[in-house]
Amino acid sequence: MRSTVVLRFGTCIIVLLAACIHSYGRPAVNDYSHETVAQLIDDLTQIESESPGISISAIYVGFVAEDTSASAWVGTRGVAPPEVPPQMRELVRRGPLALPELIKHLDDKRPTKLEVGGSPYVFSGKVFGYEYDPRVRDWKPEDIRWGVRWTGMSFRDTYRLKVGDVCFAVIGQIVNRHLSAVRLQPTGFLVVNSPIQVPDLLDMVKSDWGSGDAEIVKTSLLADINCTSHPPRIDDASCTRTVVNPALRRLKLYFPDTYMALAGSDQQRKREFERQDSGHSSPSIH
Repeated sequence: MRSTVVLRFGTCIIVLLAACIHSYGRPAVNDYSHETVAQLIDDLTQIESESPGISISAIYVGFVAEDTSASAWVGTRGVAPPEVPPQMRELVRRGPLALPELIKHLDDKRPTKLEVGGSPYVFSGKVFGYEYDPRVRDWKPEDIRWGVRWTGMSFRDTYRLKVGDVCFAVIGQIVNRHLSAVRLQPTGFLVVNSPIQVPDLLDMVKSDWGSGDAEIVKTSLLADINCTSHPPRIDDASCTRTVVNPALRRLKLYFPDTYMALAGSDQQRKREFERQDSGHSSPSIH
């Protein structure tokens, strides 16, 4: 009798676990490295918390593919930094291999589980923007692709992030550019840069990165290493922290042969980067 009760209890537990897995929509995946890029993008619908490029409580200053520590976040307002979703991290690790599909999905209107703009935050306003960090930073004040740029559109309640919005942020991580789908303006404004709400953002990504050609990414990273595209009045040390080293980190992961073949002044920058990296120095905003 006792063994029968135990057996029935164990059966119930199995049934409950199976029901939980079914209710999620697909079995839990611990190793996202086995998923295709299409599956990883599908899994972006499950994002339900702030992440790099879609955060109002913190700024991510690391490289999603590698940085996992809390030091990769700043400005957390006394709360623990959010976890980087594994499907998002895996897409960044794939880099140029994932870029073509990410660009195709910039207009993907499927909702995620993350809403922004609700309590407990109090905002001065909630606006849609077209803030964009271009591939070639010519830094002209009149260039609509750089700086704080807001549309005349706003929203009163909350905005549910779409898959296309997350793809926008992931692309920024891959190509070493500030592409924040959600951010907080110090004046208390919530800014949402959505390629779905503002198609100009989608057009600018496609203008800069085409259909996601890996050679364009590699050429851009090499230009970043030479720090040929950076804000005026920035000193060499700041350029190294914010432009050169992040580019070297990506080149090392995505194009290892090119990274190993760096010569001349690029090789010197590579050696200095490796020296600093071996010391586990804190990441910097890039």
